[in-house]
Amino acid sequence: MPLLNLYSDDRLLRQLKAGDEKAYEVIFNRYWDKVYATCYRNTRAREESREMTQDIFKSLWERRETLAINSSLGDYLGRAARYQVYNFYRDQSTQKRHLECFFMEYCGAENCTENQVLYHQLEDQLGKLIDQLPCQCKTVFQLSRQKNLSHKQISDMLNISTSTVEYHITNALRYLEKALH
Repeated sequence: MPLLNLYSDDRLLRQLKAGDEKAYEVIFNRYWDKVYATCYRNTRAREESREMTQDIFKSLWERRETLAINSSLGDYLGRAARYQVYNFYRDQSTQKRHLECFFMEYCGAENCTENQVLYHQLEDQLGKLIDQLPCQCKTVFQLSRQKNLSHKQISDMLNISTSTVEYHITNALRYLEKALH
C-alpha cells in the first residue's frame, strides 16, 4: 500500500477500473479532504457535506468500470462535489416549495387570519420581553437568534468568550420561557 501512495492519478485510475480496492483506498485518502472542503465551503453543513462526499466516492467505486475521465482526477472530483452541492440546494428548494404548498392547503382548512393575528401578538410580546433583557444578554440573544450568527462569530464581534455567549443565550431562553408561560 505505501508504494501505491506514490502512484500517479492516471495509474491509480487504471487500477481502479480493474477493480483494485487498494487503488480506490489511496484515491479516497488522497482526495477525501479536498472533496469534503468543497462541499462544506459551499453549504456550511457538516453532516450533509460528509454525506455528499461519501456519495461521490461511493459512485466512483460503483461506476469504476465505465468511468471516462478526460481531465485530472482532482478536477473530476471537484466537479462532482460542485454538482452534489447544486443538487443539495435544488433538493432544499423543492422541499421548501412542497412545504409552502402544504401550509397553503393547511391555511385553507384552518382560520388563517386568526392564526396570523395570534402569531403577530406573540411576536410583539416576545419583542417586549427581549427588550427587558439586560443589555449584553439582549445583544447576544439578538445576534444569535435574529442575525443567525454562530457563538464564535458573536464572541469575536463582542470580544467575549464563547462560554459567555452561551451563558447569555441560556439565561435569555430561560427568562423568555418563564415569562411566556
